[in-house]
Amino acid sequence: MDDSTKSNEVLLRFDHPDGSLAVVLDDDNRVAYAYLLEDEEVVGDVWLYNVVESPDTVNWEDPNPMPFLNPRAYCKSEEVRRLTPQSAVQCAWFDAGVEVSIDGIRWARIERGSKPGWSRLAAQPGPLAIPLEARMPSS
Repeated sequence: MDDSTKSNEVLLRFDHPDGSLAVVLDDDNRVAYAYLLEDEEVVGDVWLYNVVESPDTVNWEDPNPMPFLNPRAYCKSEEVRRLTPQSAVQCAWFDAGVEVSIDGIRWARIERGSKPGWSRLAAQPGPLAIPLEARMPSS
């Protein structure tokens, strides 16, 4: 990866007030994900959006393109507002995980063991995300 691409990557971390959990938001200029950490181990993850054009298919057996882009059939066709260092991120923590809002919009929910979690831009359940509206907060 060249330096210009690296400099545009956004990596944000938010820690639970008691330090037990953290959420990391990562936009690597290709795809964006949120990761739920417990003791620095990823215990949940969810696709947030594709930066580049969504592919028709993905070869899940080939680890080289990780993190994976979400295939077109699993993505809503909304305009993506990308994460920036200036994004207003709010984390609503609950016992099992976190719900993340970006710039006042509810984007994702991740719970311990949710691989995948729930994403605002997921059109249907898939290997990388479940539609956020399919999961109403239980806490």
